[in-house]
Order: sequence, then C-alpha cells, then structure tokens
Amino acid sequence: MAVSSRQKTLFLGSFVHSKSLGELEFLHDSAICVDEKGVIVAVEKGCGQDKVEEIVFPKLGWTAGEVTVRTSQPGQFFFPGFIGQFVPISD
Repeated sequence: MAVSSRQKTLFLGSFVHSKSLGELEFLHDSAICVDEKGVIVAVEKGCGQDKVEEIVFPKLGWTAGEVTVRTSQPGQFFFPGFIGQFVPISD
C-alpha cells in the first residue's frame, strides 16, 4: 500500500534493512517515524505505539492525531528505503 508523501506515518513491527552490501539487520517490535516528505526521522528498537507517542512524538513536535499508523502482522516485515533495480536477464 502506498503511503501519501503528505502525511506523517508511524510504522510498527518488524523491519529488515541493509547495513552494508553483505549484511542485513532484523529489527523486531520496533518503530520507524516517517515525515511528510518520506524521510525517516526516528527509529526506535523495542518500542510500541504508546512509548513512541509518549517519548518520540514530543521530540519531533508530532501529535498522535496527525500520524497514520501502519502495523506489520505476524510473518510480515517492512523493508525501509528499499530501492528496486531492474536488471535484465540475458539468454
């Protein structure tokens, strides 16, 4: 599901990201805050929605009413900053 670039979004759940070309990191029970421009502005490990709203939102100047919350379900994960690249397969 595409997220509008005009809204603040809180992603909660599991995340996979590339620390380097050969290393992935898995974050579980974590939170990532993305601003209206699509920029990741905060990452909190081991953090649920209540803690984010209490501690992180005030630091960002955000309020819960202006943030869309997206939560991954068991077995799902987010891949922040994923950039797809088309590589043609030669015969």
